[in-house]
Amino acid sequence: MARKALVVKQARLEEIKKKYDAILKANKKLSWEERYKLYKKYKGKTRYYNRCKICGRVHSYNRELGLCRVCIRMYGREGKLMWIRKSSW
Repeated sequence: MARKALVVKQARLEEIKKKYDAILKANKKLSWEERYKLYKKYKGKTRYYNRCKICGRVHSYNRELGLCRVCIRMYGREGKLMWIRKSSW
């Protein structure tokens, strides 16, 4: 389980990213100075990373499902994920 502070921080950064993207889409012809001011608030893409939507885990994240390996295994065993089931032979 990830620390709650990191999960909250990631959510806050995603909100800033959405605002930044909305401003850039609305004003495509901004001068480079205005873009730079926006970029300083946004701080670039390097601060954003993928987290599991359930537990907040960063490592072993699956982009297709948006879950980490632990949650994929847990929900797969319960039958809550399509195409995933417990193997037996």
